[in-house]
Amino acid sequence: MDPHLVSTFHDDFKRSYLHCTLQLENRSSWIADCTLKIQVSTELEGNICLVEHLQSYAITIPPQSDVEYTIPPLFFYKPNLWWPNGMGKQSLYNVEISVDVKGFGESDSWSHYFGFRKIESTIDDSTGGRIFKLNGEPIFIRGGNWILSDGLLRLTKKRYMTDIKFHADMNFNMLRCWGGGLAERPDFYHFCDVYGLMVWQEFWITGDVDGRGIPVSNPNGPLDHDLFLLCARDTVKLLRNHASLALWVGGNEQVPPVDINKALKSDLKLHPMFASSQASDSQEKHLSEEATDPSKYLDGTRVYVQGSMWDGFANGKGDFTDGPYEIQYPESFFKDSFYKYGFNPEVGSVGVPVAETIRATMPPEGWSIPIFRKRIDGYIEEVPNPIWDYHKFIPYSKPGKVHDQIELYGHPKDLDDFCEKAQLVNYAQYRALLEGWTSFMWTKFTGVLIWKTQNPWTGLRGQFYDHLHDQTAGFYGCRCAAEPIHVQLNLASYFIEVVNTTADELADVAVEISVWDLDGTSPYYKVTEKIVIPPKKVKQIMEMKYPKMKDAKPVYFLLLKLFRLSDNRILSRNFYWLHLPGKDYKLLEQYQQKKIPLKIYSEILVSGTKHQLRMIVENKSTKSVAESIHPASGIDLGDVSGSHSTGKETTHDGNESGSLWRKIHSSLGVARTSDNLRTLEVDGTDSGIAFFLHFSVHTSGSSTAEEKYNDTRILPVHYSDNYFSLAPGEQTSIDISFEAAPGSSPRVVLRGWNHHLDHAVMI
Repeated sequence: MDPHLVSTFHDDFKRSYLHCTLQLENRSSWIADCTLKIQVSTELEGNICLVEHLQSYAITIPPQSDVEYTIPPLFFYKPNLWWPNGMGKQSLYNVEISVDVKGFGESDSWSHYFGFRKIESTIDDSTGGRIFKLNGEPIFIRGGNWILSDGLLRLTKKRYMTDIKFHADMNFNMLRCWGGGLAERPDFYHFCDVYGLMVWQEFWITGDVDGRGIPVSNPNGPLDHDLFLLCARDTVKLLRNHASLALWVGGNEQVPPVDINKALKSDLKLHPMFASSQASDSQEKHLSEEATDPSKYLDGTRVYVQGSMWDGFANGKGDFTDGPYEIQYPESFFKDSFYKYGFNPEVGSVGVPVAETIRATMPPEGWSIPIFRKRIDGYIEEVPNPIWDYHKFIPYSKPGKVHDQIELYGHPKDLDDFCEKAQLVNYAQYRALLEGWTSFMWTKFTGVLIWKTQNPWTGLRGQFYDHLHDQTAGFYGCRCAAEPIHVQLNLASYFIEVVNTTADELADVAVEISVWDLDGTSPYYKVTEKIVIPPKKVKQIMEMKYPKMKDAKPVYFLLLKLFRLSDNRILSRNFYWLHLPGKDYKLLEQYQQKKIPLKIYSEILVSGTKHQLRMIVENKSTKSVAESIHPASGIDLGDVSGSHSTGKETTHDGNESGSLWRKIHSSLGVARTSDNLRTLEVDGTDSGIAFFLHFSVHTSGSSTAEEKYNDTRILPVHYSDNYFSLAPGEQTSIDISFEAAPGSSPRVVLRGWNHHLDHAVMI
């Protein structure tokens, strides 16, 4: 049947038409009298289906023939639009088409989720970067390069869902399907539709078909050009109905051979209704009357760009002007000199996973950390073991350019220490990368894609989660930096900035700025006056002057909160650990000995294998005078008081769960829940920041001797946040979800920089 669905819009998206052309084949020797039915429906809460349109058409198909049939355009008034992640809802309609043959009943049927949306892409005049517009709104692109779900092609719906949700959780809005990979299975694109990840789809032209490599590859592209084009056209038909699909690109860092490129340009030429992005309503009406139905094109709704460094990407001319792919000083990303061009399709850095992953995926000889070899010029060269080298380890130093970023925290003692310090660097590195790019939003840059987000094998090259699906701290650095509304510190100028990527003005807000030292006091505190941030703008607020103060400490923490004045609701929270110029973070090693008291509340919902938890963590250490008057000091959690016992897990009868949890409880049809709010208190007599806390979920078993390492982690796990820090008196809520076999008795473990023992909540 192979239908092609296209939506067109008029009157500022108030009126829309759904166009559909399909191929019908009669393999019999007689004339087929058929009834073609098309139904468009939406799914509401509670699995209720609302039919928006239902039409039937009588058609006749001659024997032994193929017929192209165009369904008359279906009219929709103010359809719910599909938006990318961070810009609105991902509204989807289910289109079902069936063919009944007279005397035989249903002969064929087809269904597909479809989103009403209009995508435009042009080269921005002011920056030279490619700009994407969705439903008329420019979208600042922050996303990543996708390699492949699994190197052994174990491509499952469940793994795809986890992969794509992870990217949405990082607040990304685009994935580039790199030309060295493949066109993924339809489930991949379905979940991109569901979670709002726009897809840059590349054809399979890369370094293995351009005369490079060892052995030397074929210099004239694919060996069989006709077969390549047959596969390309089939791929277009497979993917073109997905709302998330935003762009076709000919190849990775090069263009296809002349004949293939010419054919793709012709096949993917824009329909007149989509070629003129500036067309007025009257012009669109004129075009729609004269042009053929857009659904008759192979795909006339998306731009085709011949290569990943052409036409608005990198320098636009095909020169190797993407990258770099190595460790940087965090402040470098904020400097105007760091990157010249408007849209960088590839920029990457480090990606060491947690120590448990190293032990779970490598033999014991792979558990040794790199040798830190100091050079005569003072730089450190990291020399990895052969197993790490094989797994493409990227060092945390760049001799001659960047001093070792792990050594800043003190020389690592063992694998656990190295990987924990690597997570600190991962978080700071990738937060700075995205914050630096966003600082130049629309004034210099239109977008950036990080190389890369994941690995299809157990590699150590840049990644935000490993092949076992455990997140690095870089995952949460990205999640923080890519918030649609965000407060940040420009690490080059030390000015505080507020980012508003949304289409709405941000008014009646202020920023709270507090500095905390290692002694647990707040020597610097300020709340700004009311500020207004226009839509799609970055606004410089004020300089953070603490480093210039006479008694500034060499290592300190900075907490920024953007909050609404009317109700003190926090819109963005950002926590930094910083050092004065010329200093390092070695004092943080001593800070590991601080015993910060914590209180952990947990609410647990279980339905079969599905587990949903809400963990509320509170820093119980004493507030300073400045902190006690903070208007935005935490999250209002209601009454969470109860009966507690120091150092033990206790329970509290009550009904503190919020409306969100009541909805979850109802939708899951929960078979087993906690009737109590469990509480765990962690002893501590010191006051200060509870630093770099992170949850993990484990089975009830335990690890054995190192040579027989037993990985007890339950993976994957979705966390609403992780690798977080809390100032005295602060509390935060972390939602956790995962699947575990019935009777497995999972335990949720909290560890941190100054919380070395496992603080576990049993389920």
